[in-house]
Amino acid sequence: MTERRPAELLALQRERELEGEALRAALAGRARPGERPEETLFDLGLLSSRDFALELAARSGLPFLGLRGFLVDERLLLYVPHALALAERVCPIVMVGDSLKVATAYLEPDLDSVRSRFPHLDIELVVAPRDEILEALSDAAAAVR
Repeated sequence: MTERRPAELLALQRERELEGEALRAALAGRARPGERPEETLFDLGLLSSRDFALELAARSGLPFLGLRGFLVDERLLLYVPHALALAERVCPIVMVGDSLKVATAYLEPDLDSVRSRFPHLDIELVVAPRDEILEALSDAAAAVR
């Protein structure tokens, strides 16, 4: 491995900073109100939602759950309404007793309305890829129609 001189390291660091600034500027121009920057990266194909979910699960300590081919039980949408699930990128998975397992694409989804309507319900989060959550919710909406 070749040793780099301090000037080369500073130039390399500045180049990376500029790339990061350019990316932030590009994302700022594409972001829609209320949308997470990751959404734009997914839509542009710069980041895989599956890779993001795997990394998020590893860093957060939450379990990872793939949802390919998953069918949402329509009854669970009474607890987490379809519109809320789409907005928060969550998908209800299974209800066991007073515990509802919910897949989420991001940490800390806003499920306060669910908690206020069902105060004794324990919500257990697992991480799933955004694209798989959206596909499962899309299939659920089509089945209801």
